[in-house]
Amino acid sequence: MNYLWHILAVVMIQMPSALGYNVVFGKGKILHFGPIATSLASAYLIFLLLKATGSWGIAVAAGCVGAALLSVLFAWISQRLEPDGFGVLSLAVHLGIVSIVLNWSSVTRGALGVPQIPSLPLITSLPRVALLATGVAMAWGGLLFWLHRRAFGRQLAALAEHEWHASALGVNRFRMQCAAFLLAGFGALLSNLQFAPYIHLLHPSDYGFPALINLVLYVIAGGPGNILGVALATVLLVTLHTTLPLLQWPAGIIGPVRLILFGTILFVVIWLRAPRIFPQRRSV
Repeated sequence: MNYLWHILAVVMIQMPSALGYNVVFGKGKILHFGPIATSLASAYLIFLLLKATGSWGIAVAAGCVGAALLSVLFAWISQRLEPDGFGVLSLAVHLGIVSIVLNWSSVTRGALGVPQIPSLPLITSLPRVALLATGVAMAWGGLLFWLHRRAFGRQLAALAEHEWHASALGVNRFRMQCAAFLLAGFGALLSNLQFAPYIHLLHPSDYGFPALINLVLYVIAGGPGNILGVALATVLLVTLHTTLPLLQWPAGIIGPVRLILFGTILFVVIWLRAPRIFPQRRSV
């Protein structure tokens, strides 16, 4: 039973981050490959401050500010670069933040990570962790679904389809994309706020390129911009990722098999969903 609670907790902890990234990459069709940079920066800001001050309020507030600033920075950069250039630069930002974490060892402990992360207040058992994560994921998904059905969703989709025509109709590109990046940033923050206290460890290896590939896979497999589809894909793929060790294969085999399996899934879904990932712009 505990293992089922564990799977539920892991799936639902990942959900806000996946749904938030779907707003930018799926709905907005923005080639943003830096969501893990926001996750990494906000996570270290929260838990290093928590270790230093002992105050959850100060740590979470600082994490919110950090996630918001980095999200606005990404939105600002996206206005000044072509989509391909922004995609490359967002990867560079990710690499830069990883380098800071690994090399500023006097503060971040480098590759050793930050151990003994305390549990969230009152969330001291596995069922409580799973139920909290489920509640947060449902609330976050409900908010994004509501926004998806409102003017925000229509305007963001219009910008993705043809930004010049949308701008001519009065859609403010920077404001809409800034809101999309903020939603992605706060989705990542919600996942970070639960993941490190759950495993009681903050480690940079959890924020590498495999984490980015997983996020991209959740969005593409579920259907870019489709909230319910991305949620279902997240459930299935995270469950698959979590249950692979049950095969009782040698530890040296599980990792490569996981990479090959998820790489194959990513290749297939990109092949099948290429028109939705890279839509043809309308012409008049």
